[in-house]
Amino acid sequence: MAASMAAAIARPGGAGADAGAEPDAGGGAAAASWDLAAEPRAASRARTLTARTLREWRVTDPGDIGDVVLMVDELVTNAVVHGAGPVRLALRLDGRRLLAEVGDADPAVPAAPAEPHVLDWSEAGRGLLLVAALAAEHGTRPEAGGKTVWFTRPLNPPGGHPPAAP
Repeated sequence: MAASMAAAIARPGGAGADAGAEPDAGGGAAAASWDLAAEPRAASRARTLTARTLREWRVTDPGDIGDVVLMVDELVTNAVVHGAGPVRLALRLDGRRLLAEVGDADPAVPAAPAEPHVLDWSEAGRGLLLVAALAAEHGTRPEAGGKTVWFTRPLNPPGGHPPAAP
């Protein structure tokens, strides 16, 4: 297999490393997924794939793109550092609702993020706090071959304003 394909391998129903994302046949939703090697550059590859896919799906708000790319980066980094086996990244856009999922082969579920009680300038341990702050919903579910950590986020309409609070 070519080196460029080793970092991102298409999964059934998803987009290939360079093929882009395709709408589902069932009604306008778009989905893409990749298997990433569990190596230090996986987060960089995930950022590139996520940003490109969002642009292909015509997500135009820089705040949405930046926040989603940051959350994907954090979850992929956690999967590489604390998980096992290849990292699975999946994105699904249904209307203006984005679902992102990052899975790995380690069944251990990450601990819920705790608010720091004192000012702490450490760089570690903030990933899930960022996801909790930026996502509409987030969680973890056990899978037969490990776990999946996910988040949802409502995206702003093109050229529009943030969606109204429910």
